[in-house]
Amino acid sequence: MKRLLLILTLILLPLLAACGEETGGEPASKSAVRDFPAPQGRILTANQASNTISLIDVATDTTIGTVGTGAQPHHVVGTPDGKEFWVSLYGENRVQVFDAQTLKEIASVEVGASNDDLTFDPAGQRLYVSLGKSNAIAVVDVPARELIQTVKVGKVPHGVKVTPDGKRLLATNTADNTLSILSTQPELTPKSTVKTGANPFEVTVSDDSATAYVSNFLGDSIALIDLASEKVTGYIRSGKQPAMLAVQSGSPNIWVANTASAEVWVLDATTRKLVTRIPVGKGAHGIATTANGKIYVTNSTDNTLSVIDQAQTKVIATIPVGTNPNGLTFLPNPTGQ
Repeated sequence: MKRLLLILTLILLPLLAACGEETGGEPASKSAVRDFPAPQGRILTANQASNTISLIDVATDTTIGTVGTGAQPHHVVGTPDGKEFWVSLYGENRVQVFDAQTLKEIASVEVGASNDDLTFDPAGQRLYVSLGKSNAIAVVDVPARELIQTVKVGKVPHGVKVTPDGKRLLATNTADNTLSILSTQPELTPKSTVKTGANPFEVTVSDDSATAYVSNFLGDSIALIDLASEKVTGYIRSGKQPAMLAVQSGSPNIWVANTASAEVWVLDATTRKLVTRIPVGKGAHGIATTANGKIYVTNSTDNTLSVIDQAQTKVIATIPVGTNPNGLTFLPNPTGQ
């Protein structure tokens, strides 16, 4: 009898331990996502209609899991050190903070209104959040996890970006057809307003902080703005309804996701001409570059992510993600491996 009990115990112990992993502690599926090696980093997409963040392994271009969020995640951005990612919530008055390694929500910051886009300063000390319905920019002290300032800008601001030198914040005002230029030091202060094209949606900046590029969503063009003179120096024709855009570091090329034409256009900012057009999915919206030469594009209508090989300028993979993917970000490997 004793021998029989011993045998039964040895059989049952592993089963009980397995049950404990699923019910009493962290589910095995979650730990598998958390511990996935991702040596080349991950892409995170904000899936606005499914209240999730999709996690994509850059090395294999596969979805490795999802993280639940608050209502209507609009954009997701990693901190400069890659240790956290912050999520804007169009359906709530707060932003969420997640640990990049554990994938757990570690903080929540009230910003006073529904929020759209968000960007960090180069040091990761300040977060700037566009409050489209309030015509304002919220300033968050990142280490303290608290709102410290709210500054009025133009009507319905959306895209926000800090210049690489950290001296200016740029905000597109979609209903005013303007770009607000604000000084970040010693606190956020409005400096000037520049006319753009129709419905300026997003903004990015050259590596030397000299030129801003603004996508005119209803103007089918990219405005070039000299930040020293604070004047538009010209326009480059884009595809239909250009949304997010990215500068290719060390190159004059600008990569533009065009929503209505379902294409990415590569534009040369020096010659102001089209380099090539790359078909992607329907509702092309967000765009992000990575360290290994890949460009990722969210297709908001198709609920997919297109992967473009930068050198070949063609799509090499299409990845299913959540519903209505919007903003996205690249996160290097959290363990540094």
